[in-house]
Amino acid sequence: MSTSTAIASGRIEFTPRPAVPVPQTGGRRPPSDRNTGFNRFRRYPLVRLLTPRGYRRVRNVAQFCTFAALSCLTTVLFLTSIAAAQPNAALPNLAGTYKCEGDETACGWSGGTFTVTQSGPDLEIKNEKGDIGHAKLTSSISLSAGPIWNMLGTIVSPDNRVVQWSNGTTWRKQ
Repeated sequence: MSTSTAIASGRIEFTPRPAVPVPQTGGRRPPSDRNTGFNRFRRYPLVRLLTPRGYRRVRNVAQFCTFAALSCLTTVLFLTSIAAAQPNAALPNLAGTYKCEGDETACGWSGGTFTVTQSGPDLEIKNEKGDIGHAKLTSSISLSAGPIWNMLGTIVSPDNRVVQWSNGTTWRKQ
């Protein structure tokens, strides 16, 4: 059709031209058609794991999990062996009546004689004034007294008859 006839009829016709490729200036690659060749199977998880990159990822995760599990197991076995190696030391019997020696000021304030009753690691301490406090054996040679005395003690004699306290006093069993 000629230009004159197209204009006379009121229609303008265009002839399509081929697209001119635009050169790429860098950046990301354009998306490829993922449904061609082997790539159409990569959306399936099992196939994705069987590819070299997926296999390496799975291998690395498996190696990490194995290392972590072995580390935890080793730690548990080590701590268990330490706990089993330490025999359960029998708690000393501290029940009885004690006399305060050493610092006269501290003995005057806390009391001159003490009666100790023991139930396992728990101790109940009563002085001649009627004050009652509680203590706890923290090991076979140490104890900790709470309020009203708030002091730490060490059993210094092999027969458990002498206790030295952090306030400078010594209790000797009567």
